[in-house]
Amino acid sequence: MSVGSRIRSIRKELKMTLEETAARAGMKASNLSDIEAGKRDIRTHTLERIAEALGCNPADLYDQIFETEEEITAGLRELLNDEKTMKLMSINEAEISWMKSIRFRPDQKPTKQDYIDLLFIYRNIA
Repeated sequence: MSVGSRIRSIRKELKMTLEETAARAGMKASNLSDIEAGKRDIRTHTLERIAEALGCNPADLYDQIFETEEEITAGLRELLNDEKTMKLMSINEAEISWMKSIRFRPDQKPTKQDYIDLLFIYRNIA
């Protein structure tokens, strides 16, 4: 589920209108509508304002649970199936979980090498 879809779902669960939510977030209803429809990218500060308007944590607007194996990208699946690389890099369960939580735009198709590069960055900042 995309961030926009999640926002719409939470808003409707709370029985809030688009206009009411947008007003509480200090934005135009048309902009919120575009975000919910996935027509507009959302910036961090905007996400925080929307989360506050909905009375939730910004992290709640991300769907970070993988329900099925199909939801794992092909690049990550390739890495996880490469026993030699997994062993050589000593990739642990926490790192696997972290990689599964990464979300890409629908037009992005991350490769196995992309995940390896991200893991090196993660290890250098963690």
